[in-house]
Amino acid sequence: MNRQVRRIEKKKELKAEKDKAKAKAERQARREQRREARKRPRGEDGAGAQGADRQRPRQSNPGRFSGALMAATVFFISLQAVAPTDGSVVSQVVSASFYLLFGYFAVLWMMRRGASRPLAVAIGAGALMALVTLASQLFQPGLEPLPVMLGLTIPLTVAGAFLGRLVWNRAP
Repeated sequence: MNRQVRRIEKKKELKAEKDKAKAKAERQARREQRREARKRPRGEDGAGAQGADRQRPRQSNPGRFSGALMAATVFFISLQAVAPTDGSVVSQVVSASFYLLFGYFAVLWMMRRGASRPLAVAIGAGALMALVTLASQLFQPGLEPLPVMLGLTIPLTVAGAFLGRLVWNRAP
């Protein structure tokens, strides 16, 4: 009887070891699949120009801090939307220049993450922020609409987005 119990226990131990080894192999296979998926780009937006470059790894790291810098730019744009300014043309151009920075950092951040349409998203987000800024200037009694700043927001966001894509594509 004792021998049978030991034999059954040994079979259970062997089965548990096999199950443990099988689970470990499955975990390693899933981990390897995730690694391979991270290496492949998500979007197919720039497949023509970047197709040859995707085969070799990047030597530089463009857009490393672009997410944090984009968030800081959005913060400063929102502060400018609610704070009164002197209304001079120079002040309005400086306020609008933050949209250039937003477009640049947003595209770098999204291209780094492998987004499919970073230009369209960055330009759309810049346009929405411009509309919110306009609404803020219209509905707050202490603020007046700044036409030069509002007129430059979209062109500067587009310029920043294309500049970000240029930097991404030109980086070694």
